[in-house]
Amino acid sequence: TDGTKLTLLGKSRPQIPAAALGDSRLIQYTARDGLILPAFLHTPSKARFGPGPYPAIVLPHGGPTARDDLEWDPSGWTKYFTARGYVVIQPQFRGSAGWGDKIYRAGDQQWGLAMQDDNDDAAKYLISQGLAAPDRITLFGYSYGGYAAMAATIRPNGLYQCAVSGAGAPEIKRFRNETYENRFLREFQRPTIGGLDLLENAAKASIPIFIYHGDRDTTVEIAQSERFAAALQAAGRPFRYLALKDMGHQYNLMTAAHLETQLVEIEKYLATECGPGGL
Repeated sequence: TDGTKLTLLGKSRPQIPAAALGDSRLIQYTARDGLILPAFLHTPSKARFGPGPYPAIVLPHGGPTARDDLEWDPSGWTKYFTARGYVVIQPQFRGSAGWGDKIYRAGDQQWGLAMQDDNDDAAKYLISQGLAAPDRITLFGYSYGGYAAMAATIRPNGLYQCAVSGAGAPEIKRFRNETYENRFLREFQRPTIGGLDLLENAAKASIPIFIYHGDRDTTVEIAQSERFAAALQAAGRPFRYLALKDMGHQYNLMTAAHLETQLVEIEKYLATECGPGGL
């Protein structure tokens, strides 16, 4: 070229129509104690699904000393659902890394407490903006997000019709002790871990939950999900449980079939078993 034009050489995933995926952007919302938090908001196509309100997914990330971004989502957890008419919000709750020390340190010892308030306040933000139908909201998360999903069943907030937990760690004391195996986690993460133990409170669950876990997970042992499911069963609480054969914890330990199974099973659960009549 003459240096004045850009020439398209190729596209990433050209088989996916971008217009069908909706819009993604960074927003801010205010937590109940006044802390201003960032979040990534993913809205469905207005041309296909109208202006809203939509069924909604609050999607807290794992870690929790991690963060989300606006790169392509390899799990499909955001765009798969916006392409089907859901609005998805990824709250960068207190305890998240990469947003400054004020937000990060505010999460210390707040698992299931103020950190969970931040997820609930993200749901309330969606309602206030006319984006979420108040009776069609779920909380779905993986790893620490799976813990948050389990917590959503126990806390009496009335916001969610159901929850979906992938590879969650309900036994907070056990998870805290396991950080001793890694010097970085022992020094950096262990002092921040504390809050609501979910296994001890499983009988308080008030909404249905779909729990899934890979049977080769060495980061969060599958037995933790099994014990939480057993506690729900003993208490007569509604749940569905799925063990995924040969799946580990991280993306590089999941096959394309594992990712597909997660998406399809979550979609089916939300449509048929999430609250009265599905989400």
